[in-house]
Amino acid sequence: GAVYGYDAVGSFKRDDYGCMGSGQNYIMPILDNLIGHKNRLDEKKPLSAEEVVAIVKDVFVIATERDIYTGDSVEIKVLRKSGITTEVFALKTD
Repeated sequence: GAVYGYDAVGSFKRDDYGCMGSGQNYIMPILDNLIGHKNRLDEKKPLSAEEVVAIVKDVFVIATERDIYTGDSVEIKVLRKSGITTEVFALKTD
């Protein structure tokens, strides 16, 4: 899998994973550990799309607890040969 990051002037690049925004300082270390498998001694195993979506939901819940600017929901899109699925995952709104 891959993600594409882009900036305000339209430049973009392909990565294995990434995040941007006000909650990135909370999210990136978790992605480094779970997706990038950095600083781990156990064997890196491939993750299914469903496992990655579960990780995305968890990291946004974590970011929402610490960062008031993260937002009220996250839109998760999974692109496959068979098509695109979209899920809107509601976050804590208080």
